[in-house]
Amino acid sequence: MKPSDHGYMVIHSGGSGPADRAVLAAGRRGLERAGWRSALAIDDIEVFVGPLRAPRVRQVHLRCILIGDYRPHRQALSALIGGSRSARQLARAAVGGGWGRYVLIWRTDAGELAVLRDPGGAVDCLVWSRGGLRLAADQPPPEADVLLPDDLAIDWERLGEIAGQPGLASDQPPLLGLTAVAPGEYALLKGGPVREAVWTPADIWRTRRSDPSPEALRSVVDAAVAAETEGYERLVGEMSGGLDSAVVSSSLAASGEAGRVSFVNYYGDWAEGDERAYAEANARLSGLSLEVVRKPVAPITPALLEPLGQGLRPALHGVDAAYDRDMADRLTAAGATGLLTGQGGDAVFFQAPDPRVAVDRRRRRGWKGFEPAYWAEVGRWTRHSAWTVAGLALAPRRAVSGKGRRHPWLEDCDDLPPGKRGQILRLANCQLFRGDCLRARAADLIHPLLSQPVMEHVLAVPSDLLLAGVRDRGLARLAFADRLPEMITGRRDKGDLSAFYGHVVLSSLPELRPFLQEGRLAERGILDRDSLGRDLEPDRLMWAADGNRPLLLAVLETWARQWEDRIGRRRMEAEPDTLHGA
Repeated sequence: MKPSDHGYMVIHSGGSGPADRAVLAAGRRGLERAGWRSALAIDDIEVFVGPLRAPRVRQVHLRCILIGDYRPHRQALSALIGGSRSARQLARAAVGGGWGRYVLIWRTDAGELAVLRDPGGAVDCLVWSRGGLRLAADQPPPEADVLLPDDLAIDWERLGEIAGQPGLASDQPPLLGLTAVAPGEYALLKGGPVREAVWTPADIWRTRRSDPSPEALRSVVDAAVAAETEGYERLVGEMSGGLDSAVVSSSLAASGEAGRVSFVNYYGDWAEGDERAYAEANARLSGLSLEVVRKPVAPITPALLEPLGQGLRPALHGVDAAYDRDMADRLTAAGATGLLTGQGGDAVFFQAPDPRVAVDRRRRRGWKGFEPAYWAEVGRWTRHSAWTVAGLALAPRRAVSGKGRRHPWLEDCDDLPPGKRGQILRLANCQLFRGDCLRARAADLIHPLLSQPVMEHVLAVPSDLLLAGVRDRGLARLAFADRLPEMITGRRDKGDLSAFYGHVVLSSLPELRPFLQEGRLAERGILDRDSLGRDLEPDRLMWAADGNRPLLLAVLETWARQWEDRIGRRRMEAEPDTLHGA
């Protein structure tokens, strides 16, 4: 299965000329060879979808197309669109009036193609121009590469940025000529796309009324889980043994729909990576079906990583290749069309031991925030001295400094309290969970904790209140205490697979070392061969905090090699036409 098999492509041909129509005809033939079909055509806008698990496509208003699913709060989407006088108003009305997994497409009164991506980021969207054609897609098939930009090329600088900050892989792709629309952003395709954010996490913090009660958090999570799993006849669920997946599974059980889901727990050979007891206790309490599966140490080879280079973005979400393949096989064998996870919970519920929450509390409470006892609690939680925490809390506000490119969600965060800024950074990094992998090709990835309603709720709650007594994910522990085993809600440690992945990396080195040292990233200077040689020493990798970095780099290397070949083939195929035209 390829990433493009369940993709979509929007083509606006309103400004096309004879040469554009020839390109479009060639693109249509390529789409047909890949098994794609035309799902909907309105005037000069046409939507094509892939052959497997194609997204839902429907007209929702005059010249307006919805790809995916939208859940209105009160008014229907068509009414929201009809009451909007501009592209900005339409986009704001859509993100404020409902939520879902969608991309909204429409033609403006000026004849421009407009594209809105949902704030949850569940459906990817990249836009570009090809002559007079305007296009938007998530994963176009190689057979239709004639429709990609004329100047398509690998952006080595951007690929280097992703190598340094993997979270940026969910922002702009490392391909020149393509522009990603960020979650909560709309774009107008003129000559080049003009983008504007109509939803950002920082705006939610500034404008949304906070409700820090456990009951409110439980209610919004329950509603999100019920809505996100609706319509799936068969699901597989991840149950790691940790708090986040336990919360999601307990919400599903409370909805009375647990019979549609079979849960899986993967365990490692090291005690800190074996959480079977926690998962089994949770399954017993909620009456859930659970299978435990040993996760053996197996080398990750370039051949195993090969599928992860096929998409427009490097598929970093599939870096645990053995697990990715096993879960994809299980989804297929079960006939499941969705994989339910608790991913994103660390960011949503605030797991990170961040001493800067004392700054947030001090700014929120003013002089009432002069609380030495609280600073001592934060110090114990974060393993800092109380004096260090007090110094942070009492220090004057400092300008935010940062080097390099930032995710769009961080562009308007500089005035926010530092703990909340850290939460938004972690939420931005969680967009990687929306990316391509073998699991995503086998079934929809369902992450209710990263849905728009849940993110909006927790973004409005001050970070110190999410701790509810200086405890990581403290508010979530209170909200779901009566549904979860005490051994989970009262747990002080967290499962750790560092030793497992350390052994995976060591077993992978015989093939990954030459793959990286003789690869495109090293050839382009993104990786320094000498430094890489030192970094790949077994003694360093086994204990390094970033010990899985070689696996991430290997995915980027896989992607670079495949796209270098793909772009080369595209150019060779175009040469006969160019010569004929000359």
